[in-house]
Amino acid sequence: MIRQKVWNPDWIEDRLQQKAIQLRRPLSCIFELTYRCNFHCKMCYVRMDDEQAASFGRLRTLDEWLDMAAQIRKAGVFYLTLSGGECTLYPGFETLYEKAARMGFCLNIMSNAGAYTKSIRDLFRRIPPRNVAVTLYGGCNETYDAVTGDPQGFDKVIDNIRFLQSLGIPVKLNFTIIRENVLDYPKVSKTAGELGLPYNLITDITQHQRGVSLYDARSSRLTPAERACIACHPPQEAALAMENARELEKELVHFRQPVAPETLPPSQQDSCIGSHTACAIMWNGDMQSCISMNGYHPKKPFDVGFETAWAQLKAEQEETFRTPSVCQVCSMADECLQNCSARRFEGTGIPFEPDPYTCQYTYLLKKYKTINYKKEQAK
Repeated sequence: MIRQKVWNPDWIEDRLQQKAIQLRRPLSCIFELTYRCNFHCKMCYVRMDDEQAASFGRLRTLDEWLDMAAQIRKAGVFYLTLSGGECTLYPGFETLYEKAARMGFCLNIMSNAGAYTKSIRDLFRRIPPRNVAVTLYGGCNETYDAVTGDPQGFDKVIDNIRFLQSLGIPVKLNFTIIRENVLDYPKVSKTAGELGLPYNLITDITQHQRGVSLYDARSSRLTPAERACIACHPPQEAALAMENARELEKELVHFRQPVAPETLPPSQQDSCIGSHTACAIMWNGDMQSCISMNGYHPKKPFDVGFETAWAQLKAEQEETFRTPSVCQVCSMADECLQNCSARRFEGTGIPFEPDPYTCQYTYLLKKYKTINYKKEQAK
């Protein structure tokens, strides 16, 4: 979720965003080109085999994506992100990338950086993307083997990150933490330091968008207590955090799921900037405001045209992105920083009900911070 911010009128990005919000026009779009991936992560919410994907639609052709690129350009989209799966595995990736760049898009790449061929490297040399967001799944080959199924995955990824850096391409690192790699947190932090790159922690793992029968992500995600403890400890204390989580888990005996008040407060919108000016088009042609909303009232831009699909999204804007009354009056509202329609949809299947996992995490995070504060004060 992209939350509200303090706008800087001297930044062109902020001025563009403000104008797009005022006009209710699209500024950024994600093309999720493929479900295919070189890694086989058990917690992935996109990856499928061809047989599994067949019942959910088909990959869009290069010509279809090029036509869609022309449509979103005409609609005013400036920032175009190519994603997957692993987007560089899409058969027409290089042609689409080059032609999209020549259309004038500011191109971003979301990638695992584990499958760059010589041809992909040459493409990035000729036409560098604005930035590449790379997700790390561990800090060594052994962990990559356990999580992704590639015993040389870590070495491949680091080599490709260094290649991107050699071209001066900004790289954004994310570290997806699950039970199978949480103890690699210190290694990942050390690696990021050696690369000279900051990184974001991703701990809010959600179920596969096409159902639990494909990948059971929830069996790998941290418990709310583990996630809270990891959030409060530096990387080198990952093992201690996991140990403390066992004790923190006991605090859930005092937890009560928030309930809606008898008197409903006035309707309030989620504070997500992206819901106003962004959209994502999935590999099978479905479209939503956010890639995490995939499956909720999908629009069909390849059938009806982008402008019509965009208008359909905006017609449902107020209803889709309203904050549930129970969340508005919840005592944890100020601490619940990941309570948006997309997270609620991923957790419950609808965007209007609070996700119990997020509620428990927020409760325990607040509790753990209080416990640690009291320990510090007692010293």
